[in-house]
Amino acid sequence: MNITKQPGDVVLKGLLMLTCLVIVVIGIRLAAPIIVLLLLALFLVIVLEPPIAMMSRLGVPRLAAVALLSGGLLLTLLLTLTKIINTLPELQLMITQMRGLLANHLIAGLAPLTRAGLTLSPDQIMTVLNPGKILGIVTRAVGRISEILSAILVVFLLVIFLLCEMPALVAASRRRLRDSPTAIEAIRQGIACVTQYLALKTLISLLCGLAVWAALLLLKVKFAFIWGVLAFLLNFIPIIGSVLAAIPPVIQAFLFNGIGAGSLALLAYLLINLIVGCLLDPYLIGRKLNLPTSAVIVSLLVWEGMLGMTGVLLAVPLTLSVKLALAQINGGGQRNAAPISEGARR
Repeated sequence: MNITKQPGDVVLKGLLMLTCLVIVVIGIRLAAPIIVLLLLALFLVIVLEPPIAMMSRLGVPRLAAVALLSGGLLLTLLLTLTKIINTLPELQLMITQMRGLLANHLIAGLAPLTRAGLTLSPDQIMTVLNPGKILGIVTRAVGRISEILSAILVVFLLVIFLLCEMPALVAASRRRLRDSPTAIEAIRQGIACVTQYLALKTLISLLCGLAVWAALLLLKVKFAFIWGVLAFLLNFIPIIGSVLAAIPPVIQAFLFNGIGAGSLALLAYLLINLIVGCLLDPYLIGRKLNLPTSAVIVSLLVWEGMLGMTGVLLAVPLTLSVKLALAQINGGGQRNAAPISEGARR
């Protein structure tokens, strides 16, 4: 007996799927503070698990390996935060000075327009610049240090717990999925692909941050360490991250260190962005992960809307995870994941 689908059934199914999608998105948005902590902990576990497994194979007890790596990472993070916090008052003063210098340069640059009859007062120019937004970011960052430290503590407690329980969790998952070898293989390939992306991206971002710090240090640009940390973090944002990280230090170099130092700083950032943005990122995202640039741009907007800045930083691994999950749900996990894993092995 053949049952033909009515057009109304297709429309109803589409509306039902759209409603479910809207409910899921709203739920993620409302639970974003908790989901963000869980995602950060999960991706830290994915990055730390391979070196911990390697240390375990070399004879180091797993608990000792977890304590060593987690403790070292936490200590590095706290020392970095301490240095940034101690520098924030001076940075705030520099931003205030930058406000006046930018206004003076703009007034001088707009002098021909003024002679032509267009009048712009310094107050109007300062309203356009609106540096209060930048100062507000700095002030809010200082005021929320306790919240940031609490979030870091929660994330690292989750990381330590998950790393310690990882062998038991893996064994339980294999027992539960022992009748579905295809699902096990798809999950393994997905985790391997995300792990490789995060490991390579972390290494590239670290090299990028070190290069920025060294270049600005050689040019005697103040706050080189902060700009290096900013370059490290924003480099996790594909396509636009490294460009955004270049704007504040280049402007600072031009205003406070002169045209020569500013030009060299701009050249250094252009060289770094050329290597990272035009060579490494397209190779890593395009060839190894098989994600088109348009999909990456859309994923940045979608995840930012749901999870804020954390969603932007983790847009690529989150999109890759969703892609692999959908492939598995559609029954093509083994077939669709294969090109990605093969690209990751090349």
